[in-house]
Amino acid sequence: MSKNLIIMFVKEPKLGFVKTRLAKNCGHGFAVNLYVRFVQDLIYTLQGGKSDFKLCVHPKLELVNKVFGNFDNFLQKEGDLGKKMQKAFEEQFKNGYDKIILMGSDTPHITNSLLNESFEQLNNHDIVLGPSEDGGYYLVGFNKQTFTKNIFEDMQWSTPNVLKKTLHKLHKKRVYLTEELNDIDTIKDLKSFFEQFHQSYFENSYTIAFLKESKAQWKNLTLSSSAEDQLV
Repeated sequence: MSKNLIIMFVKEPKLGFVKTRLAKNCGHGFAVNLYVRFVQDLIYTLQGGKSDFKLCVHPKLELVNKVFGNFDNFLQKEGDLGKKMQKAFEEQFKNGYDKIILMGSDTPHITNSLLNESFEQLNNHDIVLGPSEDGGYYLVGFNKQTFTKNIFEDMQWSTPNVLKKTLHKLHKKRVYLTEELNDIDTIKDLKSFFEQFHQSYFENSYTIAFLKESKAQWKNLTLSSSAEDQLV
């Protein structure tokens, strides 16, 4: 057992349950298939790393274990996103880990180099955050001794000010910010991601292969008015 753990938050890959903003443009079938590729790419990356990793699942384990595999996966607790993250950290620190990084599943292009950098920076910082282009963060990491649960409290999640408000709460802490990455939530995000990564280190990924195969389904789409209404 490593003393470093990566927790990845995932949802059951079911129609109407994942990538719902993308589904408004591309359909729920496309959204589920894309989501599965995201998680497959992330698992492939994590399997090539040095740290332990587990999937933290909402709401049930059976389908996730069947589709992605069981890596000592465990369930997300009840509550909003902040409460779920807080409880995941607390549960796994109790299991004996010294450093934990928690990440989402919307950045399939994350690298082991970035994850290793995050763990290394926890030697000299209280917290590591991975900023996302939408104003939130795709990664958060703590040492056991520096865990600060108040950053998960009284937060309006999925809004453009999440990172800013989090940093305000951490003004007396030593914070390290990693490279900014794009969470893929909308058709605009998807197109930007594809243009940036389809001829890169990520070009042989499950995600890029699927996007190439399904290009006719998404390439000429624009953000629908209903989807625009969902963006805050």
